[in-house]
Amino acid sequence: MTSDCSLAFPPHPAWVRAAREAVRTLLTAASRTELTDTALVLTSEAVTNAVNACRTRGCTQPVTLLAEWTDREQLLVLVHDDAPGTPTPRTAAPDAESGRGLMLIESGAEAWGVCTQGGGPGKATWFTLGAPVCGECVELGGAQRRAVDSGDKRRAVATTAALRRHVHGAHPQP
Repeated sequence: MTSDCSLAFPPHPAWVRAAREAVRTLLTAASRTELTDTALVLTSEAVTNAVNACRTRGCTQPVTLLAEWTDREQLLVLVHDDAPGTPTPRTAAPDAESGRGLMLIESGAEAWGVCTQGGGPGKATWFTLGAPVCGECVELGGAQRRAVDSGDKRRAVATTAALRRHVHGAHPQP
């Protein structure tokens, strides 16, 4: 599977559908339609979170979606926005219309996370679907999420670095 796609769009809710359709097309082209329902829900949630973060914080820079296949034949979806802050899972009231996005991503994805590393502002929310990931990836990803959720920046950087070292060492790209 070599097809990848990317899409940059203004932080407006009308673009959530286009992001979903880009992922649907990638899955169809790769004959991996068994991932479609989950991938579209998780993509919608990640893109909606990015659009809402930009709109509430006055960010006008484009939101970027990247969907690609990893060397382990997993779908990797990454959504980047330039809004400050990181999303955190929360418990929504039963009648609330929002507040469940990260819980859906967490429960539906093989692995997921939020990365604030890089040269610019903002963050990237990512998730993988498809082939199972290794146990150490899951363990390190969980530690990274807990560190970010706790607000301990030093631990968040250390766990992100450990996850990257593991992924690059154990799962090198060709």
